[in-house]
Amino acid sequence: MATGFMQMAFNLADMFWLSRIVGDDGGPVAAAGTAGMYIWLSMAFIVIGRLGAQIGVAQNIGKGDKKAAQKYAQNAFVVGIALGALYGAAMIIFQVPLIGFFNMDDPRVVTMAQQYLAATAIGMPFIFANHVITGVFIGFGNTKVAFIINSATLGLNIAITPIFIFVFNWGIAGAGFATVAAGIINFIIKLWVMSRHKNRPFEKYRPIGKLDREIIKQTFKWGVPVGLESGFFTVVFLIVTRFVADFGTGAIAAQRVGHQVLSLAWAMSGGFGSALTGFLGQNFGAKKFGRMRKIYNTSLGVMAVYGVFISAVLFIFAAPLTGIFLSCPYEIQMGADYLRVLALTQTLYCMEESPSAFFIGIGVTYKSTIASTIANASRILIVFLIITFTDLGVFGIWIGIAIALTFRNVWLLLWQKFHERKHIPKYDADVADVV
Repeated sequence: MATGFMQMAFNLADMFWLSRIVGDDGGPVAAAGTAGMYIWLSMAFIVIGRLGAQIGVAQNIGKGDKKAAQKYAQNAFVVGIALGALYGAAMIIFQVPLIGFFNMDDPRVVTMAQQYLAATAIGMPFIFANHVITGVFIGFGNTKVAFIINSATLGLNIAITPIFIFVFNWGIAGAGFATVAAGIINFIIKLWVMSRHKNRPFEKYRPIGKLDREIIKQTFKWGVPVGLESGFFTVVFLIVTRFVADFGTGAIAAQRVGHQVLSLAWAMSGGFGSALTGFLGQNFGAKKFGRMRKIYNTSLGVMAVYGVFISAVLFIFAAPLTGIFLSCPYEIQMGADYLRVLALTQTLYCMEESPSAFFIGIGVTYKSTIASTIANASRILIVFLIITFTDLGVFGIWIGIAIALTFRNVWLLLWQKFHERKHIPKYDADVADVV
């Protein structure tokens, strides 16, 4: 969770410095927002290697088989590096049509978006690998080491971003290069820790071992459903952002700011979900089903309390929070409206991380994928209907996003309860039927 907050702090700091590049203009924020869609899309591929390591390590550690756990870690690392290299190359080669999809009316913003996209693409192999190693630590149940490394390098990223932007005079590309530099340092430190540190998961570890076709196949089996879910959600967001672009680059900047401020919710819930996945996976592997239920129910309660708190904060302080990053009154108003509407959904959103972690932890990833895919697809239809048949304008887009998000949250929460009652035994000695 703390890593999630550090990531949130970096995103907000990055956006703050970008907003200072060109006076009162929201162009750099809009440019980073559009390019950032494709960086976000990379999570659809990152999650394949990360979950292969996270689930494979967690379940085999639960069974007491460290050798098998290490094989999963090594094969997942290769998968991550390969996918990262391919994705980074695609971002560079297709940067013009990728940014052109948004049909922005400001050539200067288009150019900045392309620069930001190309700069961050260089570091994709390292970013993918970093997530895989983090997955190993989570699966092993040692989130502290990964947190310290991730926090330190995120802090470094925050510190060097203004230097790369203003001192080196690299502009928006400097923000991308700063992220790449921090990612490489993160990668080097994690490799050293995995091989030499006293708290390393495995006694003797090499990042690349003998490739195992069955393990790679299982890695994709676990990761692809979640990757499709993540990727589809991002594609939906891309299409919705295309609708937003019709209202000008100011609307894109407002959406970007609002979305990043909402990270106050997902920073904790996402981090909590990642840790919960490891705990549930280990207990599932050890057949401690009663303990699984207790951990899940406790996490649900914690997330509900946090969701209520963060919803109140976002709703009450929507305008001041938006005003930190934008100076145009019209853009601030749009961003504040976005926060107030989405604030009403954040309690259920935070709670949703628990059923998602539950399905991932027991290896039944396709159920959360089905629910999320259908619910997210409805977002496009709902938004289209609202902006077509009402005069709500961009405010209608915010409402459509909130409706679709609530639909997804409720579906996952109910489906988890149904699955638990039907397939998960109440007592540790029983046999689970998780299909």
